[in-house]
Amino acid sequence: MTFRGGAVAMVAHLTMILLIYFLAAMAVHAMHQRHLSRPEDEGFEQILLIPSNQEQRIEGIVRALCRDLLYRGKSFRLTVIADRTEAETITIIEKLMRRQGMEPMYLSAVPADIEQVVQNDDTFRLIDLRESRR
Repeated sequence: MTFRGGAVAMVAHLTMILLIYFLAAMAVHAMHQRHLSRPEDEGFEQILLIPSNQEQRIEGIVRALCRDLLYRGKSFRLTVIADRTEAETITIIEKLMRRQGMEPMYLSAVPADIEQVVQNDDTFRLIDLRESRR
């Protein structure tokens, strides 16, 4: 009788081991499928951001931008076009970019030909948050 009880315990133990292997294989398969469904690397993009005193909205905008570009596998450089009156906005942007391990670049004034550059060059994206542009 003890032999029979030992056999049942051994079968239960082996069944448990098979179940664990099956679950591990399913997890590896799910991770592989998730990796395959990720989009291809899309290269590099230059972001030109004109924040225009948007302290309340800038954190969400920059976070969404970073999340979108990083998800698509795209490396990018952020150039902030702002004057000294937008110090609080710039501080928020710097904090967020440093968390990403990046350093933003700055321009103190909007270049006169910025619209033409953005239209002619696909590697530039202009995000203009000035009120007059809404």
